[in-house]
Amino acid sequence: MRKIFVLIFCGFLLSGCYASSLTYVGTVGTGAGIVSGKSAQSIATQTASMAIKQKTGKSPLEHMLNQEQIKTYEKTKAKLNPCEQTPELCSKINLRVAVINNILEKNGLEKNLKAPK
Repeated sequence: MRKIFVLIFCGFLLSGCYASSLTYVGTVGTGAGIVSGKSAQSIATQTASMAIKQKTGKSPLEHMLNQEQIKTYEKTKAKLNPCEQTPELCSKINLRVAVINNILEKNGLEKNLKAPK
């Protein structure tokens, strides 16, 4: 009976960690954690992932999965990537972002030139 309670208790504790790790590693990154108010956890997770990647050359996900699972993960990720599905849409968006960046840089330079020194 005691073992059952320990297993249930551990299940509750570890299920949050598992779901959190899949959300972070799989798709979103730290932005989702920061938006939902978990900035300290997101920063710690990102820092730990970067340290592991620098030390071992593999991401935490690569340590957990075998090569076949990684290939399946990459295929699924590519299917969900809108740039893989419609490259012309991504090129239009990238062009639009570049134009807006140029406009903002021009405006910023003009304001700096007009500002009294």
